[in-house]
Amino acid sequence: MKSPLKTLSFGAAAVIVTVLVAATILEKLCGSAFAIENIYHSWWFVALWALLAVTALIYILRTQRRGSLILLHASFVLVLLGAFVSFLTSKRGDMAISEDGVPASMFELSDGALQRLPFRLQLACVDTLYTDGAETPSDYVVRVVADGKAVQAEYVISLNAPAKIDGYQFCIKGVNGAVISLLVSHDPYGRPICYAGYLMVFVSFLLLFFDRQSGFHALLLQIKGVERKGESGKVPVKKERDAWSLGILARRMWVALPVSFLFLCVLWYGRGVFPATNGAEALMLLVLFVMLLAVALGRNKRFVLLSRLLVVVAAMFFVVAALGLNDNSDVQPILRTPLLGIHVTTIIIAYALLAFTAVNAVVALCTKDEKRKAQQALLGRLLLYPATMLLACGIFIGAVWANISWGRYWGWDPKEVWALVTLLVCSMGFHSHSLRFISKPVAFHIFCIVAFMAVLFTFFGVNWLLGGLHSYA
Repeated sequence: MKSPLKTLSFGAAAVIVTVLVAATILEKLCGSAFAIENIYHSWWFVALWALLAVTALIYILRTQRRGSLILLHASFVLVLLGAFVSFLTSKRGDMAISEDGVPASMFELSDGALQRLPFRLQLACVDTLYTDGAETPSDYVVRVVADGKAVQAEYVISLNAPAKIDGYQFCIKGVNGAVISLLVSHDPYGRPICYAGYLMVFVSFLLLFFDRQSGFHALLLQIKGVERKGESGKVPVKKERDAWSLGILARRMWVALPVSFLFLCVLWYGRGVFPATNGAEALMLLVLFVMLLAVALGRNKRFVLLSRLLVVVAAMFFVVAALGLNDNSDVQPILRTPLLGIHVTTIIIAYALLAFTAVNAVVALCTKDEKRKAQQALLGRLLLYPATMLLACGIFIGAVWANISWGRYWGWDPKEVWALVTLLVCSMGFHSHSLRFISKPVAFHIFCIVAFMAVLFTFFGVNWLLGGLHSYA
């Protein structure tokens, strides 16, 4: 008998994914204001998320006894709760200060209304910093004086280093001569709740990997059991025999590994910034991690074909990345932060693992051996765990970076939305006990291909078709 809670939770998740995809298209056609007002900030969209959170949590509490799984789902509910509190209580707007000596005490909300600060803010001075040989400023150092009942002090605001004054956060939006545009945000309740949820997600993922009763450990035991049977001769494992031409092609494409690594090192040294500031550099990182994964797989004879196919896929990405590279040494100031490197690297490793699951799925679907399809499905399910964990952690690190740079941790930018879509799609792979159609090996392999297609659209399609704040990438 089907559980109504299960039906409601998975139905809500499916509707949310559909709405998110449609919203990015409508935003492109009708503008960001239309999408925010009619979809992202609408009562029915908030109700959908609330329905998903409540039904999923109740269902997990009723059906699960493992603390790691309960904590994982509770942490995502906490993130949604923080987002809801921010939606209800936060204030965000713009204000301008200048060197004319006149203090400012008001900022303008998105709807045009004026909000008064509990103190006055006066610009003391502004310094523009440059790196050697660069035409674009590397940073702005803005010194302001806050004068109010609760605060009387001087503060420093710089790019990727906002100032927090009496519960208000000030980020640099732009500098036009002696006029400084600031982003002002006030979110004393929702942001801490969200950050606590981010931490709980990370901790729960770690507990899940160490929990010997988890599905991850069950898959490990199954794979080890298959390998032992193959070695003992009870279940003979056939040697991979790929086409001679594929082997020659793969061996010639190994050059992409040292070339990509050398290029990234030179670029990092020359710019002084981690090479993840645009799409070509991020794609070169993806080439590097996919090639490293191919090296690791190539050490096992059972995965020779998969290793060579990954090399071919990485080489294709390498060509695309090489075509998009440029020698522009100027990097946008907002990208000069260590969080960018951590955020991009984490997500790129997740994408490399998802690329493997897709290649593994293609190889499995091409074989007629049903046992082999089942064995490769086990491997795909196993790697889906670290891939999804890294993807979630990468998104949350990006949210922290967005809060520092733009004064909010989530803004429904198309890149953010599609990263969320990819995360929701990948998370479906863990619920084969509830979604029976992906419990079969063939269906799971198709699912892996669809998930990687979502990755490809997030990486390429958003930049080329949808744009947004991440258009620099």
